[in-house]
Amino acid sequence: MKKNWKKQKKTEKDLKSEESREPKEGEDGKNDAVPGEMDEAAPAEPDESVLNPKTVNEADLTRKERRLLEKEKLKDMTVKERLAYIWMYYKPEMAGVLVVILLIYLGVTIYQGTRINTLLTIAVTDCYVDSTQELEEEILEILGSTGKYDEVTVTQNFVTNETGDGFDYYVQMAFVTQVAAGTLDVMVMSESLYEGIFDDERFADLREILGDELYESFGDSIDTWHLTLTDSALAEELSLTYDPICISVIANTENADNVAAWIASLADQE
Repeated sequence: MKKNWKKQKKTEKDLKSEESREPKEGEDGKNDAVPGEMDEAAPAEPDESVLNPKTVNEADLTRKERRLLEKEKLKDMTVKERLAYIWMYYKPEMAGVLVVILLIYLGVTIYQGTRINTLLTIAVTDCYVDSTQELEEEILEILGSTGKYDEVTVTQNFVTNETGDGFDYYVQMAFVTQVAAGTLDVMVMSESLYEGIFDDERFADLREILGDELYESFGDSIDTWHLTLTDSALAEELSLTYDPICISVIANTENADNVAAWIASLADQE
């Protein structure tokens, strides 16, 4: 009888110990669930590459297989669809290529610009010929140019206003800017424009530029600030509609010797 009581007592003690080890209601959230309403795990997304053999997981492909896949995609597209597809998927790559091309172009332009040796720049107003390259080459020959990067520029940027005695606002600003920057050496223009823009501080003293002998060789066709030529070969070559033509030298020219050599060649044409 005593043995049974002890065994029963021990069993009750063990039961209490087991109850103390059981989680209290609500501690792990499982006891809050209503029986029969256990949460079910969301079904996994089906792998389309398994269900549909035509659907390919591109991440698993080699580079060669990806290129072949791209060709297959593009094969069935129209030209417009191809362009849209390429622009959509390869926009960063295309932008990168364009940036690289632009940087190379700028680098080459800047490099070449630093090597160019401009011997003479002549601005011809109201000139509408298609090209001045032939005249530029002739002047290079007159100047005895031998340098690979020597250059003569004949510009046609300056167009006069309706009355012909001045420039419109934007042309005037461009003219003043180039004169101030020292990028012009000579102006070829009509008499009316010369009179309209004349400034003794803008134009150089031709006697100083040409020297007494060459200056005097032009006789009455020249004064301190401009040379006047009638029926000149230069006007014919440039198809100028005004006659006579006036030639003045910009006061801050850095190519005075080349200016004198070119004007001397005009004396030989007279």
